[in-house]
Amino acid sequence: MSITIRAYKESDFEFLWATFASRVEWLASKGLEGQWGAEPWDAADKERIHTKTHKELSLGARSWIAQVDAEPAGYLHVTPFRAEYLPFSETEDKPGKEMFAKMLVVHRKFKGAGVGEFLLRFLKGLAVEEGADWLRLDCWRGPPGKDGLVKYYEGHGFVRAREFVVPAKYSEEQEWPGQLLETKVADLR
Repeated sequence: MSITIRAYKESDFEFLWATFASRVEWLASKGLEGQWGAEPWDAADKERIHTKTHKELSLGARSWIAQVDAEPAGYLHVTPFRAEYLPFSETEDKPGKEMFAKMLVVHRKFKGAGVGEFLLRFLKGLAVEEGADWLRLDCWRGPPGKDGLVKYYEGHGFVRAREFVVPAKYSEEQEWPGQLLETKVADLR
């Protein structure tokens, strides 16, 4: 098995959409509906994700596809800006040039194949190469005992920076508990 990475292209959107669908179904089966909902996403969701992805790419975001033996398996989206729902906090966030991983998702078909770890290594190398001070990402925090995503990132060298709540106007239905995580890029060298 060989994992490689390449730049995202427009024709990859259907893979990205299928990846989201596989994750929504799996999350709902595990009782984790709070992250992306309990129902399959519809055509309006598809259009919203497509529009948002392309808008961010036009503003300087970059995306990649991880492939397993040339088959798309995972997606990484990095932005030079934070999401609107997570403004910089003068009192809580450490200053410095940041790189922000906005989305890292692996299709369920490739569970356990090391695709997430591969994308995280690539991301960390990119942060070093580009001279960032901080590599940051945010994710769904979940209730106690269902915070596996936070623990996953902690297991890969990220530390909890601060908790936040995404207002309902950004999450389409209800407030969404989030966790900002970070790693100091100098420690990655």
